[in-house]
Amino acid sequence: MLGIDIRYESNIDGLKRIPYIVNEFRINPTFVVIGNIPLVLRESLLTKVLEYGIKFVEETKKELPPGVIGPFCLESIVDDNMEIKVFEFSGRIVAGTNLYINGSPYSYLYWNEPMSTGRRLARELKLAIERNTIDKILT
Repeated sequence: MLGIDIRYESNIDGLKRIPYIVNEFRINPTFVVIGNIPLVLRESLLTKVLEYGIKFVEETKKELPPGVIGPFCLESIVDDNMEIKVFEFSGRIVAGTNLYINGSPYSYLYWNEPMSTGRRLARELKLAIERNTIDKILT
């Protein structure tokens, strides 16, 4: 896991921070994505998030060999009962992994050094070439 983020949507995220009565313009809420904010996840959810990622990789190996290779994101929401609801898969570098220029707290813990998504990809390619296993990480 390289990172987690919150999708910031305008204008709903701004409007929810002010009382409706103060909003004299009576703006209708919209959900246009205008950015992403880095997030350090609540510890009690970390195990679930990691399990979802591992299970997703395992299932893609079964259903579409060799499975997902490279960066991906499980777009999700967490409900009031702390249950994770995955609603979309993105098979690319997305905001949750890309907005950390020097890497996220999670990537630092894993690699023991600053590790952005691009740097991790370059590192994994280099290691695969050195180990003669490039065929295992490319499709």
